[in-house]
Amino acid sequence: MPTMDQPSLSVVIPAHNNGSALDTTLTSLTRQSLPCEDFEVIVGDDGSAVALGPIADSYRDRLRISYVRSENNRGRSANRNAAAARARADTLVFLDADTVAHPHLLERHRAYHAERGGRPGVLLGQRYDLDWAGADALRRGEPVVAGMLDAERGDPRLEDTAHPQRMRDFPSAPWVLGLTHNASVDRESFLRVDGFDEAMVKWGFEDLDFFYRVFHLHDARPDLFRLDVEALSYHLPHFRKTSNGIASMDNMKYMLRKHLRYDVEVLYAINTFGRHLGRIRLYGEAIDAYRRQGLGRPSALPVPVRDALATSTALVIGHGVSGLALGAGSHTFDHDAPPGATNSHLLGTVLQQFKAGTLDLIVNIDLWRCLLPDDLPAFLTRGLLKADRIELVASHSELDQQSLLPVPFVADLGYLTDMLKPHFDVTVSVHDAATLLTVR
Repeated sequence: MPTMDQPSLSVVIPAHNNGSALDTTLTSLTRQSLPCEDFEVIVGDDGSAVALGPIADSYRDRLRISYVRSENNRGRSANRNAAAARARADTLVFLDADTVAHPHLLERHRAYHAERGGRPGVLLGQRYDLDWAGADALRRGEPVVAGMLDAERGDPRLEDTAHPQRMRDFPSAPWVLGLTHNASVDRESFLRVDGFDEAMVKWGFEDLDFFYRVFHLHDARPDLFRLDVEALSYHLPHFRKTSNGIASMDNMKYMLRKHLRYDVEVLYAINTFGRHLGRIRLYGEAIDAYRRQGLGRPSALPVPVRDALATSTALVIGHGVSGLALGAGSHTFDHDAPPGATNSHLLGTVLQQFKAGTLDLIVNIDLWRCLLPDDLPAFLTRGLLKADRIELVASHSELDQQSLLPVPFVADLGYLTDMLKPHFDVTVSVHDAATLLTVR
């Protein structure tokens, strides 16, 4: 039960130069079905030109509210962390300063965490991206009616995941939908991952990075996250700088440097939320399936390739390849070995950690065969910027392609060769244990 010292929820609201929107958001919190004594509100002011303290102070007679201000603009991660450090509840609810809460929103968040009985968990709520009419209604204290909430104003995550398959993909990578405009997490998990990464000072991806770390902190348990379409909020229109998109790509690259894994690598491609979910699931299943079927093993390497690796600076991709004799400066993407300075759990569609021309060759044993039709060209095109040639090794196997479904598997090497030859110099050679496609 909540007490005056420890409420059920701590609502953390980062703000910067958006006092009018913050005022509307705070007003919505005075209209919650959850009694005001059950939650506290903490406003973080990230160096606004005009301090937002007076706005927060005006609600002290209606909300349990506190205010923390940084005199300098430190970024959204640092601002959220500073506000969350004041939290007294065991559950943190993150709202943006322009996210207006439906009257039952906090009740939905509290019910979810109460149901888990103290176990870690994350609830992701829904938001409608309102335009002018909806925003004006909320600011007047009027209800948002159906005409203000059509598909053009919906939550883009829900539109992308409307296909039933996408929600079956959700447990594989729920953090992909982890936006902090309306989300809650147990405070212990927040503390164990050290909150948001304050090195991410630009716009975007700091929330996905946070929820990614929470997900893997708890061993990627499929029941850790829930997406609740009844936990409703409304996003007020605001000015979006066109430079935000460029800044977000910088944060994306930083996130991939931190987490050298295929599930973050997938985000580098321009795609929908739903397709990111699907690819992470498929590639995770492919890595496991290929391992079970004995694919990707260095035993399939032809002797000339093995000899070249011993004296070359190479990238080798496969299962168990970190045990090979490799030249100085070589790296592996070996999912059967622990990650480290020279080994990552990637598939190779980005390769950003290698400068142009730093590798002599890239050798990929079978794992290239799981890449989807638009990811394989990315691997080859980017790979040939980093290396002189790429060796695609296809282990000889009587594996039935359809038995692997829905996992992708390139079986018809002739078709693939015909597809690649207009774009690359491709040489095919057949060896005892594998067929080799040399791509230049």
